[in-house]
Amino acid sequence: MSSHRPLTRAGRLAHRIGCFFAEEDRLFGPGERPAVSGSPASPQHGAPLRAAYAVIAVLLGLTAGLGSAFVLVNAPTIQQAMGWSAVEVAWLPTAYVMTSISANLVLIKFRQQYGLRPFAILFLGLYAMFAFGHLAATDLGHAIALRAASGIAAAALIPLCLFYMTQALPAKWRIRGLVLGIGVVQCALPLAMVLSPALLAASERRSLFEFEAGLALLSLAAVALVRLPPTERTRVFQTLDAATFGLMGGGLALVAAVAGLGLESGWSPGWIPLALAAAVPLIGLGVGIELKRPQPLIDLRWLARSEAARFALAVLMARLVLAEQQIAMDLLRTLGARPDQLEALAGLILMGAAAGVAASAVSINVEKLARPMMLAVAVVAVAAFVESAPADLDALPRFYGSQFVIGFAGAYFLGPALLMGVTQALQRGSRELISFIVLFGLINAVGALLGHALLATVLDWSRARHEAALADDAIVLAYRDTLRLAAMLATATAVYLGVLLSIRIRARLVQLKAGAAPPPPPPVAAAPSQWRPPAASLAETIVLCGVAAGGVALVIRAFIP
Repeated sequence: MSSHRPLTRAGRLAHRIGCFFAEEDRLFGPGERPAVSGSPASPQHGAPLRAAYAVIAVLLGLTAGLGSAFVLVNAPTIQQAMGWSAVEVAWLPTAYVMTSISANLVLIKFRQQYGLRPFAILFLGLYAMFAFGHLAATDLGHAIALRAASGIAAAALIPLCLFYMTQALPAKWRIRGLVLGIGVVQCALPLAMVLSPALLAASERRSLFEFEAGLALLSLAAVALVRLPPTERTRVFQTLDAATFGLMGGGLALVAAVAGLGLESGWSPGWIPLALAAAVPLIGLGVGIELKRPQPLIDLRWLARSEAARFALAVLMARLVLAEQQIAMDLLRTLGARPDQLEALAGLILMGAAAGVAASAVSINVEKLARPMMLAVAVVAVAAFVESAPADLDALPRFYGSQFVIGFAGAYFLGPALLMGVTQALQRGSRELISFIVLFGLINAVGALLGHALLATVLDWSRARHEAALADDAIVLAYRDTLRLAAMLATATAVYLGVLLSIRIRARLVQLKAGAAPPPPPPVAAAPSQWRPPAASLAETIVLCGVAAGGVALVIRAFIP
């Protein structure tokens, strides 16, 4: 007689819910195991499943990018609709960056310890909930809190986009999936510029958040229905991780606040020195703890090595340069460009970015990553110099061409930059990969804020200088000076990347002269595991289809007045 009692209805329901969230326990062969814990395994997939993974990757990338992009592009509209000041509305994108930077410190370990399935469902569910919260937020405090919470959840969406995109390609091309995945996220900003006029015409700011919530629901349903291959889990969280997260995360958040709000507050001498004075000891204490730990949260010793530091500086300089696009768009608005002209320009930038992503994925070569980065930044320098010539609305076709080129170059640059760091980190182990991902996210987020703050501050200073000299067209001259500065920064970045390229070539020649070690033998081919995503039950399918239908309805509703 069995001693196990049959489950009650509530027990069966709890068991089903547990199975829905649970990560599979599955052992894969040597050629299919995850590169590091926290990333999915790499079994072979059929064409229909790869196509599904590709669609979901694009959906996740756009969901991750459009939320913040809509706020950046439409900040003046939100400010006017809510009656907030410029500093108050600047808190929305800044709060998003402050929390997303900090979240990167721990989200990687969350995947490693608890698996991909609960990671994906939890954070996509939170992101959708916060998107709905924006529809009801009417005061500044609630809006800032929701953007900060969204920044944490959105930081989880970008790696999911990369994972799904790598699964969408055959095994020999999966490194190109990283390029395509990060490129999809990069295309979100120009896409937001294209979509915003139609959304704002429908229901102003409410339509923006309806669209964001709809995408979040679609992403949640898609990820829940089509699972990633399971990862290998390990216990990685330690007690001191909380101290590192609090200290370094808090310090980096303060740096992001200075970068994001300093310009709008006129670089007020009141709070900025206090914020920086607090950030320095917080980060310093965090660094001190990490350097003394045998298993740190991030490997600061590796990041401090010359190779990683040189890479970080190159990416930061490039992110500063790419803020030029915002300055050029502001110039055209100042010159009186019509909305339809700006929409056409946004469409061209989007086309350029999509073409850059495709070209980067097709031409990527892990042995020659510095060259395309140098070429892309050099192209931005030329385009910025072209834009700094005397301008009026008759020069709009010139801006069409230059902004298309900059959109192309910016997207073309990011893929090789990501792969350069990933390949360097993977040569040393999973801990270094975690450190690189944190570094890459930090540089991209803070670099974008600093780039806009730097160029906009120079613009204000140059405008005041020309007005003091009673110069005609002071605003246009100020934009000219700022665009020339961007061009000079791009030139310096291209030269710096050329120096890095020469260092890498010299190191390679020394290695060849000394006699490189023979390549390791290829892994023994193993039979494919024939893994397939577990099918959802009928009840789960019905519920998730309902969630997806709600997402589609919200996306459509966003365009209806």
